[in-house]
Amino acid sequence: MAMKLREEIAKLRKRSLSSRKSGVVDEYDEPIPQANSAEDYLKVQSEIRELKSEISHQSKRNFMLEKDLRFLDSKIALLINHKITIEELESKIDEPLSPQALGTGTFSGLHCPELYGCLFFQLQTVPDYMAKLTRLVTSQEIDGLLQTVMFTLYGNQYEDREEQLLLNMFERALMLEVQEATEFNSLMRSNTAITRMLTNYYRRGPGQEYVKSCLGDLIQSVISNEQSLDIDPMKIYESMIENEEISHPPDTPANVLLQAAEGNAEVQRRIVERLPVLQDLVIRILDRLRQTINSVPYGIRWLCKAVRSLILEKFPDATTERINSFIGGFFFLRYINPIIATPHAYQLVLNPPSHQCRRNLTLIAKMIQKLANTTSVFESYMLPMEPFVRDHSEELKIFLADLCKVEDFHEQLQLEEYIALCRKDIHINIALSEIALLHTLLLKYEKDIMPSTDELCAILRDLPAPSEVMITSQQTIVRLELIHSLAATDIPNAETSLLTVAEVSVAVATVGSSDDSSIICRHCRHLLVRLLKMAPHCLHESHVNSALQSALLCAHEDVRMQADLTLQHFGTLRQVTGSDEQGQRLFEEVRMNFPPQYVLYQKLQLELQSLKSIHEALLAHAEYLQEQLDAYKEYLTAVRAKVGELQAGPYIFKKARGTSRFTHSQLEKEGVILESPGIPTQRRATIQYVFSCPEPGIYNIAMHRKGSQKAIYEKTLHLEDLLELQHLSDPIIEMEGFVVLNVRRTLILLNRIFMRKDSGGYHRPISRHFSAPTLTVTKAT
Repeated sequence: MAMKLREEIAKLRKRSLSSRKSGVVDEYDEPIPQANSAEDYLKVQSEIRELKSEISHQSKRNFMLEKDLRFLDSKIALLINHKITIEELESKIDEPLSPQALGTGTFSGLHCPELYGCLFFQLQTVPDYMAKLTRLVTSQEIDGLLQTVMFTLYGNQYEDREEQLLLNMFERALMLEVQEATEFNSLMRSNTAITRMLTNYYRRGPGQEYVKSCLGDLIQSVISNEQSLDIDPMKIYESMIENEEISHPPDTPANVLLQAAEGNAEVQRRIVERLPVLQDLVIRILDRLRQTINSVPYGIRWLCKAVRSLILEKFPDATTERINSFIGGFFFLRYINPIIATPHAYQLVLNPPSHQCRRNLTLIAKMIQKLANTTSVFESYMLPMEPFVRDHSEELKIFLADLCKVEDFHEQLQLEEYIALCRKDIHINIALSEIALLHTLLLKYEKDIMPSTDELCAILRDLPAPSEVMITSQQTIVRLELIHSLAATDIPNAETSLLTVAEVSVAVATVGSSDDSSIICRHCRHLLVRLLKMAPHCLHESHVNSALQSALLCAHEDVRMQADLTLQHFGTLRQVTGSDEQGQRLFEEVRMNFPPQYVLYQKLQLELQSLKSIHEALLAHAEYLQEQLDAYKEYLTAVRAKVGELQAGPYIFKKARGTSRFTHSQLEKEGVILESPGIPTQRRATIQYVFSCPEPGIYNIAMHRKGSQKAIYEKTLHLEDLLELQHLSDPIIEMEGFVVLNVRRTLILLNRIFMRKDSGGYHRPISRHFSAPTLTVTKAT
């Protein structure tokens, strides 16, 4: 899998190499080609559909790789603590952990495919089941449920029907969450399945695409400037001591240092100088968010609206300030600020920002959060920002109120469901292990989810318990056709039958309107707009019937099916109104307000470039995750060799692997060196670091002055200790006051130097994930 990923990444890099100079994933660098024919337009649409599908699949693969990393991480921790044996651990990791390609699966039992199709259709379309299940699962069951719900049951991130069904489930789950809250401050405080799902929802393709296009250049401007924006007197004072601008005894108590920092004129001058810069960046980000509010993904805006309504219903006496603070936390704390503070984790930039840039981004995120949540308490060093917060908090309240002003989707969802049933194309790609997991959870919590008379209960009774083969078959993925009823043989087929007035009325009965013609007219408009976006050449026709007939002759099956369904609805509208007049007026109104074909084509090309950028970032992240998995597995091989319990495998370390040298700036830029309190700035260019591996799992780091063979300082690291340290929230390695190393980045660097086998028996250069483009590893003589 890793090789396949690297090949795909290499192809994508050739395409985008010229647009990667800044480090930000630029979306619109390429010239926009012009459509020469309707066929060109349809071809781009087809490419976009395929790319959206691949983004959804790749998102799921990345999530599973992350889950596999967490799994190995926990097992290695157990091994370190001697709670399981090496043989036990080996048995858990010998098989590939995540599905890597679609396969052909089989079900045990005569009617299992149909029964499971019925089961999963009910789970997907009736929100109560999954909403209640999210409230019941244990912390150990959350990951499996999250994977199945977010990446399989509602895994198509760009498809309206699945998006709206997911929002429907979120609405029900949030309703249960709010109903169970005993006081306002307890709302959504715990790390439940639904809060995890919401966080994952924000990280889906549309959410990342918006932040990338809206804030990407602003975030890059912060990253490209190494100047500190810190306004914490203590940190400024410590920086001045480190740079030898002032002197202070090393054993000075912290409270004395703080008093000295707050009373230092230079510290105060720097704070006054930096405050306007920090404030200007915050204003620019908020202005950009206001200007692009209509581009915020619909689902995220609708969730803010739903939460606002639910809170007002539960706590009618809650003040506007408290409600706005909660919505601000919902939007900024869970969505915008994590991307601002850690853009590399969301694939917004290719390389992790420097320590100073991360600090600057964190300060900006804190300021935005304070503006959004005026009830929170400022840290003492941020008190000078209080006037700024007071001056701009009203603007943010207006933004949050506007954010919630979106239409409901429920009527459109009814139409989407009807269209899907007509086309008989409802299916999901699902691993047998995912089927078994959800089946097992339903059996476990059946009494709390549904009454014994429920239809889902009847399906569960007919299904045999998941077999051991299904439970362990993570590699086998099947295409499961979703069936709304085992007896549903009379579903209207959009390709062969016409809809009657009665059928359309049934389809929209839940909307609650007594005017069938207005409901049908709205649906006709929706279907016509969708068809014209798929086939804009039909706009050249003067009559609605001619436009629909032109679409029916299209070579693409999707266009023909959409045209057939639209024609059926216009036929029903004709029956209701008694003529073609209303349908023709509707066509002329839509055509008048429809953009020209070349404009639509340019928008498609921009969307295609943006999707390619997202896809490339997902592939790059998958490569990074796969390399980490490889490092974990090779570590276990090293442990086996070291303790002598098993024979050495083909990837065993070479005992003498040579040494590798790095400059101080190289390691600092890559995040291996976090701080350098014991090395003055002017001397850092003269320092080199030599890494060596005298035996498997043991590493030496030696600090040298350039041209000197004698080490200033040496430190020995054991791989077991590093892996244990990385479980801490902020793991570091202290090197006797000279430098502070990031444990995780050090582990990755050691892996790349000493644990990667190549055809020549030497280590490879460090990849771009862990180094700047100019960084090279030189073989020491």
